[in-house]
Amino acid sequence: MTSVGPRLPLVTLPTDPNPAKLHSNHRFAPPPLDRNSPDWQRLDAKIPDNHLARQIDQAVDQLDLTALFNAYKGRGSTPYRPDLLLKVVLYELQRKRGSPAQWHEDLLLDEACQWLACGIRPGRSRLYAFRDRLGPLLDGLHNGVIAAAVTEVLTDASQASLDGSTVAANGSRHRLLNEDSLSKREQALAEVTAADKAATQTEALPAWMATTPAGRQEQQQRYAKAHDILSERLRLNQQRPASKRLAAKHVRVSPGDPQAALGLDKFKVFRPLYNVQVMPDLNSPLVLAYEVFAQATDAGTLPTMLDRCRTATGRALKDLLADAGYATALDLAACEKASVTLYAPYQENDVSARRRQEKRPKQIPKEAFQWQEQEQVYVCPEGHRLEQEYSEVVRRKGEERLRVFTYRCPAEYCQNCPRQKECARSPERGRTIKRSEYEELVEALKERMQTVGAKKLYKRRCQTVELSFADSKEHRGLRRFSGHGQKRARIEVGLVVLAHNLLAVLKLREQRRTATNATHHPSPT
Repeated sequence: MTSVGPRLPLVTLPTDPNPAKLHSNHRFAPPPLDRNSPDWQRLDAKIPDNHLARQIDQAVDQLDLTALFNAYKGRGSTPYRPDLLLKVVLYELQRKRGSPAQWHEDLLLDEACQWLACGIRPGRSRLYAFRDRLGPLLDGLHNGVIAAAVTEVLTDASQASLDGSTVAANGSRHRLLNEDSLSKREQALAEVTAADKAATQTEALPAWMATTPAGRQEQQQRYAKAHDILSERLRLNQQRPASKRLAAKHVRVSPGDPQAALGLDKFKVFRPLYNVQVMPDLNSPLVLAYEVFAQATDAGTLPTMLDRCRTATGRALKDLLADAGYATALDLAACEKASVTLYAPYQENDVSARRRQEKRPKQIPKEAFQWQEQEQVYVCPEGHRLEQEYSEVVRRKGEERLRVFTYRCPAEYCQNCPRQKECARSPERGRTIKRSEYEELVEALKERMQTVGAKKLYKRRCQTVELSFADSKEHRGLRRFSGHGQKRARIEVGLVVLAHNLLAVLKLREQRRTATNATHHPSPT
């Protein structure tokens, strides 16, 4: 079999060539085929040298799968070899086949899958269980790949871009429940469940209710979880300002996937969804970090992504490119703490660009007011001072808080000012300016984004993170998650990123090998 690249291990591999004997305390079912079997060789002859299956096979063989083998406790039925299953899963995800049901089908019908799996044919339940087993191990596998790439100087991991995109959860957008409707369903489930235990007949079941006693018990547990999540959403809704607070009947939850946030997707459809955050490297095709959040916006995700990137690479970023959604005072403070330089347009996006084109009167912008650092006051364009009136702690996403100071110009100046109409909306109260505790970081960002170097660097953002989402959605089928819950959504994203990074490392190594050969053995002129 022809190799697609140099066999440089990502990490130190066990010396035993048989993965089924990697650990003496674990035994795995031998696959029906091995590489000396005529049937396996027949499949091998059909697969081209540059086929995706061969690349996945080589990449997984270079991973340290000790933790994956140790995840099996040696109890119950003899398990299939997890390295073979992992190869099939990564191969399938690269082909837009994200569901274990699809993996089961392809193990029966697809010859490349049979070649990778050496003929094993696990049932659907085993494939679903294997997907869940991978969840706690994906961070270690991802971090090992990135750390090896840094060690081999395939990337310096100093510059990255960051963005998020919503992906539909595996829950119906047509069956969202508010507190009243959820309580009614819980009551109906409790009555039918009680009848199941008493072995008494019940009337015709509603269409939404599970048809078996076991299914109803599982549904009852899911609805109890949905009730807890909805109660928390109602509590958070009550903490919102009155102008942004929803009526209780409009605060809803998806019973099929209670953890999923509710919001508008990229097609402006209101539905259950998750927010996928990725941080691609700016100087290589690698994805340095990823995460899945149960929220509809990017707010508050940047600190977590910085931590995940540092954990994977073992070093801090130097530059980070993001969109306007990350150019907040708190995000800038997080970057300052991590010694990361953020490049992002401040409060500018497509909506703000359209508004700038509209011909309507506006207030004199905050930028026209001069900040006097020593005196801690603002001075308006007409020379009047705006003294600090009060400060307040403003609630942001989750538990984040931001202190904001309000500065006000005396009303007598505003009422007699020649620029009153274009400045003060309420002259009798005086013009106000708000300043956050991290305002100096915001001002530094604005100045930085006006430089030629920053504008040139920022153009590279769309060449990385935007392409990453385009590839995952169009070519990997990551438009709707196949599993329920945030954990399974994270597993699916993690496997897509792992497959991408493994193939990227193979490509980078092959490019380096080709360049080295060209240097040592130049072609004759």
